[in-house]
Amino acid sequence: MQKWRNTCLILGIYFLSVFFSPTVFAAEELSITKTAQKYLGFPYIINGQEPNQGFSTGGLTKYVFKEVKNVDLPMSPREQFNLGKAIDRKDLLPGDLIFFSGMNTSEVTSVGIYNGNDEVIISTVSKGVIITKLTEGSYYADRYISAKRIETDNLYQVEHPLLVEAMKYVGTNYSSNGKTPDEGFNPAGFVQFIFEKSLNLNLPENSSGQWSIGTNISKEDLQPGDVLFFKNKDTGEITTTAFYVGNGNMIYSSVSEGVTTINFEQSSYWNDRYYGAKRITEVPDIDRKDPLINEALKYIGVPYLEGGKTPKGFDCSGFTKYVYEKAMGIHLSEAPEQQWLLGTPVEKKDIEIGDLVFFKDTHRPGISHVGIYAGNNQMIHASRTQTAKVETIYLSNNYYTEKFAGIRRVKNLKIPENIPVIKKATDLLDVPYLSGGTTPEGFDTGGFIQYVYRQIGIELPRYGKDMLQKGTEVKEGDLQPGDLVFFESNSIIPAIYIGNEQIAVVSRSEGVRIVNYKVSSYWGPIYHSARRIL
Repeated sequence: MQKWRNTCLILGIYFLSVFFSPTVFAAEELSITKTAQKYLGFPYIINGQEPNQGFSTGGLTKYVFKEVKNVDLPMSPREQFNLGKAIDRKDLLPGDLIFFSGMNTSEVTSVGIYNGNDEVIISTVSKGVIITKLTEGSYYADRYISAKRIETDNLYQVEHPLLVEAMKYVGTNYSSNGKTPDEGFNPAGFVQFIFEKSLNLNLPENSSGQWSIGTNISKEDLQPGDVLFFKNKDTGEITTTAFYVGNGNMIYSSVSEGVTTINFEQSSYWNDRYYGAKRITEVPDIDRKDPLINEALKYIGVPYLEGGKTPKGFDCSGFTKYVYEKAMGIHLSEAPEQQWLLGTPVEKKDIEIGDLVFFKDTHRPGISHVGIYAGNNQMIHASRTQTAKVETIYLSNNYYTEKFAGIRRVKNLKIPENIPVIKKATDLLDVPYLSGGTTPEGFDTGGFIQYVYRQIGIELPRYGKDMLQKGTEVKEGDLQPGDLVFFESNSIIPAIYIGNEQIAVVSRSEGVRIVNYKVSSYWGPIYHSARRIL
């Protein structure tokens, strides 16, 4: 008895799976035709897509699919033709879309909804929304092109992950500088966003920068997911990027329609502007093995802070100064315009990882921003705009291309710690200022110099004015590491020259520190003289 019950249960499940599922599917598709029938007799109007307006052919199908399936179809029959799965006429089911050509063209000009029984629901110019037969020799039968079955979970029948993601944003607004769905997209911003969202690849934000990566693909070898590039006919400049969908179609952000699909192969406009195509499967990374870049990457995401020079917050030069000190023991000046005066100038073609890249006239006139070159046309910097944080960015970014000022190499500014007096002095960095201080608990200016030289067996007077009487005079142009350099303010301030126009000196606010006195607006003007003690 129990065996018979189990057999009945299995047979019941089988018959339910065979008969019930298709019934549900058919009911869903019939709801499309039933909904469309509600609008029989509604007038035809060009671009009409609402009952209170009337309907164009594409407007009717767009409205019905939105009402029944909550899916947004494009307005144009030609664009709707790019959707769904092609269906043979003999396999038509209610709810399929049927496409027709116009009077004097073979291209798609109108669309209707298959109603079953060889009927189509369509909006006509003369009678508005009607049901008409597709009998042989009739007006619509003679202009029949094809039919498509719309699958709402994959409208465009795409499989490539880039295209699956891209199709989600059809209808998103255009924005000349847009890079997100909320603000809208320009063409390159759309491509950049989709690569980041889908494949976690960081592309340049402009078309010319995107052209610089990937593998060249001929038009004959295009595959879905390839990136298409188009140019300005007059200048030859690359202005537009798009994703290749297949069958001559592309998806891109259009000025007039936002994110949309179009057949570029059938368009003389786009064919005349075609520049080339790239297959992008990876993006050259920055040099993460370089110790300087490795250190800089630790602070990605740290917020921008005006005057900031610690991991709690950085401004641009505070960031470069901190990273160079931590990674290489190189002490840069504090302001971007001062760092600009350090090291040696470098041509763009000769740029190397770790070089400082400078920009002018950003938030103020003159040199006003700096970042660290990280390889593969990218830099790491503390950005004060939009993101307001430490980030990587391409040098091909339009804004930074316009503001580019130059490059300086500063890796040669290393402290010569093989010289004992320099090593002793730099070991005391960050010891605080203390009036009358002569020990590592705190120093004044003379106490610091006296203490350092005492560590190498040389006894000097207590104060700078008396140190001026020791050793031999040295011209500024002949300075060597270990020489004493003097500055004149309210008193004579001694410092130790450590090379590359840098001094170790005690600051009231920051204690023992390294300063490039030549670029300093404070120390440079009060230079007095130098003496060689060693």
